[in-house]
Amino acid sequence: MAATLPVSWGHLARRERGEQPVPPDLVPLLDAAYQADGALIQLSELLARDQARTDLESLLRQMGTYPANPPSSDEDDMERRSLLRLLSVLGPGAAIPASTIDALHVGLRQVTGEPADRDADDWEQIAWDYAQGVWTDLSGSRSADLAADIQDLNRHLARTKDPAERAALLRVYAQLSAFLAIDLPLIAGPRACWRAWSAARAAADASGDRDLAVWVRAEEGTESYYMKRLGPAANNLLTEAVDLAGGHPSLGLAQALKIRARIFAEQGRADEARAALHDLQDIYAALPSEVINERISVWGMPPADVRSAEAWTLAKLGDSKPALPLLDQAIAEVPQEKAGGRANIGLLQAWCLVQEHEVTEGLDYAVRVTQALPVTPPRRRIVGEILSALPEQARGLPAARELRALASPAVA
Repeated sequence: MAATLPVSWGHLARRERGEQPVPPDLVPLLDAAYQADGALIQLSELLARDQARTDLESLLRQMGTYPANPPSSDEDDMERRSLLRLLSVLGPGAAIPASTIDALHVGLRQVTGEPADRDADDWEQIAWDYAQGVWTDLSGSRSADLAADIQDLNRHLARTKDPAERAALLRVYAQLSAFLAIDLPLIAGPRACWRAWSAARAAADASGDRDLAVWVRAEEGTESYYMKRLGPAANNLLTEAVDLAGGHPSLGLAQALKIRARIFAEQGRADEARAALHDLQDIYAALPSEVINERISVWGMPPADVRSAEAWTLAKLGDSKPALPLLDQAIAEVPQEKAGGRANIGLLQAWCLVQEHEVTEGLDYAVRVTQALPVTPPRRRIVGEILSALPEQARGLPAARELRALASPAVA
């Protein structure tokens, strides 16, 4: 059955056992393959529309916090219903957003007199907590929480008049919107990502925080590069980031230089690619120690990140021999919690092995790495490079076909 679908047998088996969700794009193909005459499609649509809402309504009623006939004028009940609609859009199996739990306990806040609104310090802590999981949580797992918190923050911003507090909240808004944009690619279309990035840019600019504005543009440019956004968007955003930084060392400037080197290499501009890597090293040497020493959160760029970035550019330039030791050192330094980052480095190693004519070893390694995690835009980009680097006679190998299937949009 797997041979008739754009999916590996391992992924198909895990979905049959209920260990992995079935992507919506794959449902029609499964329905046809199993000759279900539309039954699987109808069932999937029913679940996506009703199951999450029904389950959560039942939970709320059991807890005594969801009235059977909520009055339409009650703001708290309207908030609950809006959150339920959000869940129904996310589909079955979606995690309950944290803000839904806040809505459950609105009565307790009224009894204790605890303020319903968070202050700027609370929101900054929320943003910091999210930042710890950007590179460790499973991609697509936090969008519901982020969307609900952004909704709450919107209301708080509308009521805030103090300029200093408003600037602090705008900084948080920019961060949460950027984290949402990074989390969206596997569960939403590109347009949703670009809209989230646009909101992040607007909030960062309005906050007056230049380093944050540089970082948002650098990250949007990075995602635009990974997702092969049409037009010159990636290059324009990275140029904006570099110009806005004005030579001031920052995490965003370092990120922009990493991706610019990659783009130059793809364009065959080898001298400019190596110059960008040289500029990256200069900026990196001037970064604060808290950025260099932070190995988990989104606000860090440890040495392993720079090594893998240099290796990617060298591999694109066809200079895989010096890239391999950089990757060996990088993967030895990356924490186990950053499974996605380790997978990306593993795929870069596979790419270099293929370039070094170790085709079988490189392909087998790439398949093992790709099977282990969802194929995010960076991983799909590297898999594309691996497949392009294969000699003509190797492109029909079973491992090559398997790798191509694993990275297909339907499977991802």
